Amino acid sequence: MGTELRIVADRARCVGAGQCVLTAPELFDQSEEDGTVVVLADEVGEDDLDQVREAVHICPSGALALKAREAGPLSATGPAGHSGT
Repeated sequence: MGTELRIVADRARCVGAGQCVLTAPELFDQSEEDGTVVVLADEVGEDDLDQVREAVHICPSGALALKAREAGPLSATGPAGHSGT
């Protein structure tokens, strides 16, 4: 079983080049307001992984990243990672 991945976009850093949309139009779009990236899919499936990696790689502003989805809290009694001591 693989790690769940998500696409992270820094719209403030995006220059609106649209390379992500050309690479993976089913996963990215551009805002009609300012042309910055809009991520269409929160999770990245195995079938889309190569396209997303390519889009992240060719983004001229470095506004895209592929990150592991964080796990939820380990217990209901304290914050995740709390040792309890």
